Amino acid sequence: MRSSFDHPRRLRRLALVGGLAATLALGTVSAAAGGVQTQGSSDAGLTATATGAPKDYDQEIVDRFDSANSVDHIRRLAVNIGPRLNGTPQEREGAEYIGGVLKSYGFDVTLQSWGPVSTKSVAKVTSPNADLPGGPNWQMAASTSAKFTGDDAAVEGRVVYAKTGQSAADFPADTAGKIVMMDYSTTASVRNTAVVNAVSQGAVAVILAHPAGNNAPPSFTLTTAQPNIPVMGGGSAHHTWIKDLLDKGPLTLRITTNQYVNPMGTNVIGIRHAVGDPDGTKAPIVMVGAHIDSVLGAPGAHDDASGNGVSLEIARVLSQYPLDKELRIGGFGGEEGGLLGAKAYVNTLTAAERARFVGEWQMDMVGTPYEPARLWALTPNGQSNHVVQEAYNAGARVGFDGLRNCRLGQSDHQAFFDVGIPSSLFIWLDYRPPTPPAVCGPTGGTYVTEPQYHRPTDTMDNISPERLQITLDVVGGAVAHNALNAVTVSAVSDGGRPLAGAPVRADCGNGPRDLGATGADGRLQTVLPHATCDFTTTVDGRVANERGVSIAGDQAVKMTVDLTKPTISLAMPADGAVFTLGTAATASYRCDDDLAGVATCAGTVPDGSALDTSAVGFHEFTVNATDKAGNAADKKVTYQVVYPWKAHFPETMDGKAGSAVPIRFGLGGDRGLDVIAAGYPVSQPVACDSGKATGTAEPTGGPGNSKLGYGDGRYNYVWKTDKRWSGTCRTFELKLDDGSSHFTTINLK
Repeated sequence: MRSSFDHPRRLRRLALVGGLAATLALGTVSAAAGGVQTQGSSDAGLTATATGAPKDYDQEIVDRFDSANSVDHIRRLAVNIGPRLNGTPQEREGAEYIGGVLKSYGFDVTLQSWGPVSTKSVAKVTSPNADLPGGPNWQMAASTSAKFTGDDAAVEGRVVYAKTGQSAADFPADTAGKIVMMDYSTTASVRNTAVVNAVSQGAVAVILAHPAGNNAPPSFTLTTAQPNIPVMGGGSAHHTWIKDLLDKGPLTLRITTNQYVNPMGTNVIGIRHAVGDPDGTKAPIVMVGAHIDSVLGAPGAHDDASGNGVSLEIARVLSQYPLDKELRIGGFGGEEGGLLGAKAYVNTLTAAERARFVGEWQMDMVGTPYEPARLWALTPNGQSNHVVQEAYNAGARVGFDGLRNCRLGQSDHQAFFDVGIPSSLFIWLDYRPPTPPAVCGPTGGTYVTEPQYHRPTDTMDNISPERLQITLDVVGGAVAHNALNAVTVSAVSDGGRPLAGAPVRADCGNGPRDLGATGADGRLQTVLPHATCDFTTTVDGRVANERGVSIAGDQAVKMTVDLTKPTISLAMPADGAVFTLGTAATASYRCDDDLAGVATCAGTVPDGSALDTSAVGFHEFTVNATDKAGNAADKKVTYQVVYPWKAHFPETMDGKAGSAVPIRFGLGGDRGLDVIAAGYPVSQPVACDSGKATGTAEPTGGPGNSKLGYGDGRYNYVWKTDKRWSGTCRTFELKLDDGSSHFTTINLK
């Protein structure tokens, strides 16, 4: 991160690296439990949910992020290479390392040279006999008043300490041929005297290092030029480290000093083209950035090898998925000199190219153990944007609520912001927004940097794997979500009703996975790679599939769940239909499904078959229907089979009370003498003029009444009337065992 004073303008991985809540107070964090992948290990096995199906792609990708890989990249940059001052070979070496890793992940890599930048005068200090604290490659300021050795004429010698170097008494007797370290003074004349005295004692090189405080290596000139020996300025850490090493025994250092006159800066850009856009001309662009360079003397483990470590881990995981968006990983040089590399890169983008950007997620100082630091998303205008909001969304998915946003430029996101590309700086910083704390004012807030900021002590000890992991989960999760295709899956009934809570699964070629459940609107927002997927949902036991969906960009998928029962059309028999015994009648019915058009249909007898009219009485006819979705329906009707009735009596007649009245009828033959329904016949008094009942019905049977008889092809029933009925009218009802009833009315004299 560029100092504002330098230039105007899911328990799984966390448990692996230590207890987070107790030591860092980072906010709520939750994640799924499981194993940890390391760089080069297989990601073929997917972490399963409790249901046995793999997780959705958001969860799966976050589970694959491993901060151990980020730590390894940080070590390569901060330790193996060391300080990477803009314009020096080390900045270029850092770009080459990042580019090599990206190439191994399948990215097209370009190293961009830009500049020139200001002249750099630096000293590289190593040791052939000691493990130097903070890394094997120290960097100090090389005085322009002294000798530049070049890489081929290194100065090597044992180190002696000469205090302030203001008198001969400060120098050991064996100073000749040695490298002399002395206390740096802010007074130019004191510095000059110290160096002159060291040269007079035969020193082969001089280091003036801050004796106290927490100072960076100082750059200085001398009143008396020293063209024959290199003279360097060291930080207070160098002073402490050298003193400690000398206390343990002899220390030999090897020194080279170089002046790089108007050198070129270096960017590295890795591009992974979208599946359908191999030429990189139309696909949306998702970009992750970090800066390569560090300040003079600082190994830059946190500032900003940490950003590159996270970027490369994001690249590693996302390179395993076919994407319809273009993924770019940027390593920018010269950030510490005024965002020089990022500005140079942005200036190469055409207007059409800038318009394709979804956003740029810039990571700068994303993993310090400094306790007061928190994770911030900072924008040059202090306002949230797509990049910021997507980080909040990703944090919510992993259960992290410690992200905050406010206002700050001072890093490479500014260059993207200036040309209208949504961008944000993600940083672990002790940032203090205006009062009240939740409000981000128009001028932003103030911040306190970690003690190692821009110092030689910005080493691997200044790296927190826990916080790197949170950054991966939050920022990496946001980048991944945006790099995948946004897919809206909707579930509706066949009647068009949105179905809430419908579980959605998809098989995109590597087995079914749970994507979640639809919301109140019947929709599920998810992300998927470039793939051909089969979608499935089950509601009330009914399954809907949408197979062979080509996911090649943001799109919608609709699944219609058949919840409507099939319809049954029953033409024959109709409900209540009456058939004469033995009459030929044919069943006629059909079943229909509103979606598929057909349904399995089964009736009491098959469609087109003869109905059963062989027995009198009431018969039930049932049709059952089942559609392909498993919806079932049934329809029941009742039809009646009756005797071939023929009455041999009039509907009305006259009779004498107390006499026997013959009721004669035919049933198409002899049907036996049990054809009359139980409890019948009955008679009932009625009004003679209107026929309206005036009393209750009474059985006609009993002592003295004739029984039913059969002869001459017909039945005869003799009804014995009552003398007391004289002068009244009565209705006679004869009900048969086929369910039919037959009536006559008699006027009794």
